[in-house]
Amino acid sequence: MGKDNILRIDDLLADEDETTTEESDEALFDLVIPPGLPVTLIQEMIIEFDLVSHTKDVVTEVEEGESFEMKLIVLRGDKETVERANKYLWEVIDDRTAYFED
Repeated sequence: MGKDNILRIDDLLADEDETTTEESDEALFDLVIPPGLPVTLIQEMIIEFDLVSHTKDVVTEVEEGESFEMKLIVLRGDKETVERANKYLWEVIDDRTAYFED
């Protein structure tokens, strides 16, 4: 982690050091973090829900025929915890976007 235990985006995008067995991965689920989410919110979720950050490489298409690779941040944990974290994430996003509706 970065200085003073502050999570930086580089910390989340770092190469994975851990090797996990296929068996242990079966019980884990990934919560894909939308690009642009503040790192402070990601860190809050990691601490609050005791999740582990990983990255996932995906290929996405912007326009027909134009694709590019991107690295997404995922938070990994058991199914119940990931579901609670997902609910929390969307509550926070809804609260923050409601500010702009007024």
